[in-house]
Amino acid sequence: MKNYFHQATGLGMAVYICCILSAASIALAFVGAEKAGEIMATPPALGLSALLALLLILRGGFTLFNRRYYSAMMHLGCACVVVGWLTGQTAPYLDQGDKGPLKGSIAMVDGDVMNALWEGAYLTNYVGKLPFSVKLDKFIIDYYASSSVDQSAGRMPPIKEYRSRVTITEPGKEPYTKNIVVNQPAYVCGYHIYQMSWGQSQNWQGQPVTYTVLQFIRDPGLHLVYFGFGTLFVGILLFSVRLFKVRSPAPAPLPEVKS
Repeated sequence: MKNYFHQATGLGMAVYICCILSAASIALAFVGAEKAGEIMATPPALGLSALLALLLILRGGFTLFNRRYYSAMMHLGCACVVVGWLTGQTAPYLDQGDKGPLKGSIAMVDGDVMNALWEGAYLTNYVGKLPFSVKLDKFIIDYYASSSVDQSAGRMPPIKEYRSRVTITEPGKEPYTKNIVVNQPAYVCGYHIYQMSWGQSQNWQGQPVTYTVLQFIRDPGLHLVYFGFGTLFVGILLFSVRLFKVRSPAPAPLPEVKS
């Protein structure tokens, strides 16, 4: 039994698994991110990921028992990353209680106050309520300096940045302001709030308005993924130090002095 365990979690099996995962990653890269996400969310892919996490945990525990701490940290760090990802994938099928929905969006104009999330091409499918409310104070578009070419063509200069300044109100807390910029999400009550897009439309009076679309994502396994990456990094650092010590040449013996 012990021999089977060593074969299933040893270096040879690790090489095979790495080769298979590398080939699978290359294949998924050709189908696109959306399709790849759908494939990885299927039960067979989730089952294989869970099996991989189990093997990593077993091997990490074995190396920890043998006081090979660098190896244990690398194995357990990888296991935490996989388990954290699995937690995020399986969360939609579990009872989340009153923690709120996992993902959704809101389209807002200046002055709107909302706490309900929607999904779909036109944000018409109700998802659920946030544990806090969001008020859009102002949607701001910054432009680059107008060039002579833009002025002669009678067009606006290119957009430099667009952002949403919002006021967050949590139960039992004073309201506070957040600026949500592209690639700079805000973090509130377990949600990352992303500046997704914007557009122009008309209100109920037929007046032109500019709206912003904010996306809210709550990933229950994200902290475990971050912890796994940190543990993995420390394990690699310890292994590098050990490798450097092993390969350091021994000092040359002093020459004998003949009297």
